[in-house]
Amino acid sequence: MNIAAKLFAIFLIFASLIGGFLMEGGSLVSLFHPSELVIILGMALGAWMAATPVSVWGKTFMLLGRYFGSDRIGRELYRDTVGLIYDLARLARSEGMLALEMHLDDPESSPVFNEHPQVLKYPELTEFITRNLAYILLNPSESEDYRALLQEQVERYMSLLSEVPRATGKVSDWLPGFGIVAAVLGVILAMGLLGGDMDVAKIGEAIGAALVGTLTGVFFAFAIVGPFTHAVEVMIRQERGLFEAVADLLTAFYHGVSPRVLQEMGRQLIPPHLRDGDGDED
Repeated sequence: MNIAAKLFAIFLIFASLIGGFLMEGGSLVSLFHPSELVIILGMALGAWMAATPVSVWGKTFMLLGRYFGSDRIGRELYRDTVGLIYDLARLARSEGMLALEMHLDDPESSPVFNEHPQVLKYPELTEFITRNLAYILLNPSESEDYRALLQEQVERYMSLLSEVPRATGKVSDWLPGFGIVAAVLGVILAMGLLGGDMDVAKIGEAIGAALVGTLTGVFFAFAIVGPFTHAVEVMIRQERGLFEAVADLLTAFYHGVSPRVLQEMGRQLIPPHLRDGDGDED
């Protein structure tokens, strides 16, 4: 889903809330309480920062960028990945394994890697491929469980990424509570207006602001942070699928499977919804 689709979805969420409220005869002024946003979103941000290590902050902003960008794990990336491993396998078959060394040491300058730019745009994937092909050059023991080594790396990387939806999911759970905090503060203000010459309008406004606080917490929890958390979980599953496919191809390479069989194996590992036209490749 590209940025236009995401922006439309967010617009639809807000339009449904505001449009429905206006259809009921409400006034937008009654929903506008910046102080409630400061309390709720400020507490949510602070709680998220307090609950997560700094390393997760960077990954969260990275995944937020992907959320609003084009789909990272797409047909072109899969095809470039399969094509790269096929080309490297052909090179190793024709010139020997040591011919790979210069390409693995500096993939940005490698003509083979540069023929597959989608892989180079994905530093984590490039490093995964180069590091594990370089390991083969060290002639590991035949008893080495190479697939288990690759799977351990995939699990470790995905575990780090999964810290992001775990943290944002917690924030989604906490947001209604922060809304209640804002509501209680609003009620406290309303109670302070009681007594003497009570201004009913001001009391009503204070109570309305308190209720908006509850609404804001629930709205951001279920309409903003919740969907983002789920979307990140989907992105991580897609990323896992790609890395596991690469691990299968590298394992086959390790066991001496021919380049042509590797290429066909790679095509079969591409998810069905991304295979359209893949059979047209040489």
